[in-house]
Amino acid sequence: MGESTTLTTKLTGQTLWQQVEKVTESALACGALKSIPTHSEIREISYTESTCDGSTPNNGLFNGGKVNFQVRVVENLERKTKEVQPPPNTKGPDTKDPNKKPFNPFLPYEPALYVGELSDHYRCLLNKFNVMNHHILMVTSKFVPQQTPLNVEDFLAVQICLQARDGLAFYNGGPIAGASVKHKHLQLIPLPLSDESTFPFDKPLSSAAATDEPSSTALPFPHRLITTNITDTTSTEALKEAAEINCKNYHRLLANLKLSVGTDGMMAPHNMLMTRKHLWVVPRTKESHQGLALNALGFAGMLLVKDTIQLGKLDSIGCMELLKAVTQ
Repeated sequence: MGESTTLTTKLTGQTLWQQVEKVTESALACGALKSIPTHSEIREISYTESTCDGSTPNNGLFNGGKVNFQVRVVENLERKTKEVQPPPNTKGPDTKDPNKKPFNPFLPYEPALYVGELSDHYRCLLNKFNVMNHHILMVTSKFVPQQTPLNVEDFLAVQICLQARDGLAFYNGGPIAGASVKHKHLQLIPLPLSDESTFPFDKPLSSAAATDEPSSTALPFPHRLITTNITDTTSTEALKEAAEINCKNYHRLLANLKLSVGTDGMMAPHNMLMTRKHLWVVPRTKESHQGLALNALGFAGMLLVKDTIQLGKLDSIGCMELLKAVTQ
């Protein structure tokens, strides 16, 4: 499949999600989609009535409580470890050849994982190594560094996907924030996760008073939260307007957390998460703690460990303590 999108119809709404389901079925059938088998463990965690800086939560927000973390334990990580390696002739960078480019799974993308074009700047792909069904990627059509500050085009891609399917969109801002690919991309998993839970942190976030000003909850790690602007229509104008508002609010959250662009033009490490109700940002200081790495999903209450040994280590540290350790 070529890279030209000149004559390609952009996907929105029901058509987009129908295509996600269709491509998922065909990618599973041909073996291109490599779902990682896991089993789920629940860890009920209590936390106190103070915020991460020791102050009382503002705006009458949720003052502590309990969260049921969802911890997924990988059944067989060996397959992903082997299959994720790029072909020998593309693996890089080669120190003996400074002109050799690192492997990029998005350029070219794997045709069997291609869902379609979202906009002039973004396309949709399936996540090859998914843990949850219909895990999709929003990927820039041309190479852009992952840590480049998010802009309106990024939020337009998110808006299109969230409008098509209720879900949790997220962004890993650089390696310290859990990004494993340098090509700019955001991700989305469908909601609800189960009949019992939308997602683990939905309750503390939803207990926050709806506000258009940056705020925080009692969750004990640095973060800022704001209400998402969402549209029910697939109108190009409505989608762009909502994206512009969300992008502006995202940058307000960054400023509130004192996260800024460095001299290299890259944004300080952070995670951004967004549902149809909430948009929140979490600063990152470390990729991992005691060998346990996590990406943005950790700040929605979802963690992944590679085996029961890591699960035991997580239990000894504590789920909430792990989140605090990589943000402070």
